[in-house]
Amino acid sequence: MKTIITTLLTIALLIGNSVKPCLAQQSTAVTSTSVAGATYKLTVVISGIEKHSGKLYAGLATSAETFDGESTNKIAVDVPASGDVTITFDGLAPGRYAVRIYQDLNANQKMDFSGQMPTEPFGFSNVTMLMGPPTFDQCAFDLAGNKSIQVGMMSL
Repeated sequence: MKTIITTLLTIALLIGNSVKPCLAQQSTAVTSTSVAGATYKLTVVISGIEKHSGKLYAGLATSAETFDGESTNKIAVDVPASGDVTITFDGLAPGRYAVRIYQDLNANQKMDFSGQMPTEPFGFSNVTMLMGPPTFDQCAFDLAGNKSIQVGMMSL
């Protein structure tokens, strides 16, 4: 249990410095051909939002270093009164990416904790249940064309 708490604290600290996030991902490739110099669009549909207030902060990681540190691309959006949230990252080069998201419920632009436990929702691409802190490799997916993924939020 202590390891899980320490892991969640580490995750939350990383989220606070950039953006972390997403769970429950489904992906659908729209285009699968990669062209030299081409850029693509990643659409992220965020579901499982329980509190429809605050902002969602989403970030992309391109390596273990950016997954554990500063995101390469960041987006902040207001949470609507109902429904899912869709965000789009444009102009992405082909490669491996991981999405991190957290919901800032009190407008302080960081992930909050009670002791070592996060008090605000968060999620990661390709992760539906935490069994310790996820790694870049667990959350990563290949982008070789326009892609849409589904991500679910998690609260502890």
